[in-house]
Amino acid sequence: MDFSNKAVFLGVYFNKFTIESLVSLIIDFRGQYITVVTPNVDHVVRLNSNTDFKKIYQQANITVNDSRILNLLSKIANVDIGGVIPGSDLTRELIESLPCNDYPISVIGASDETIKFVSDKYNLMSLHHYNPPMGFIDDTVEVKKCIDFILNNPSKIIFICVGSPRQEVLSIKLKAAGATGVALCVGASFLFLSGEEKRAPKIIQKLSLEWLFRLLQSPRRLFKRYIVDGVKIVPIFLKYIINRD
Repeated sequence: MDFSNKAVFLGVYFNKFTIESLVSLIIDFRGQYITVVTPNVDHVVRLNSNTDFKKIYQQANITVNDSRILNLLSKIANVDIGGVIPGSDLTRELIESLPCNDYPISVIGASDETIKFVSDKYNLMSLHHYNPPMGFIDDTVEVKKCIDFILNNPSKIIFICVGSPRQEVLSIKLKAAGATGVALCVGASFLFLSGEEKRAPKIIQKLSLEWLFRLLQSPRRLFKRYIVDGVKIVPIFLKYIINRD
């Protein structure tokens, strides 16, 4: 399968998909295993300072932009990195585009209550779910439980919703273990499907201010990510512009 239509920006290889073309590719996928990652500003900042995380990201088969801030910066730099495809939107479009109710999918992460709500809402009859404990990625026994769960419940789509960088690390371990299907690293996407998390109004999204909307909803949880760590994208971007020129 050809994923060659991509551009390098801020150290990330972005594939140029529309959400429609990516959903179609995932549902029609007939290969062994591929990983989809959806970087935002936080991910780009991390991979520019953490070589191990960057190596993991480089092993992904498909990388699509999750952030309107990154989209804005790419336009300033005159680099086409494709459209904005938030992981939550991609997850919703996939669930709503499944060809049948018994299409096999698996979810790693999210609570039983969240998964039951989404499963009932969309009448998903073949959804397999396992929620590992906090800190699982540093426990070989717990990681093996996740891998064994996926291997014992083969699915065409695997949603890995345990936060970054845990989900990206797990996706690579699944590949090494011989898992099949399309693994999507999509964070809190099922919380948006269940309504536990709210997307910003469209006008706020178009103004590239969804980060502010979410910060105001959960200031204590998101302050460090958006205010302390998020601003680190500025020197990364300036360095990119200087080195390019």
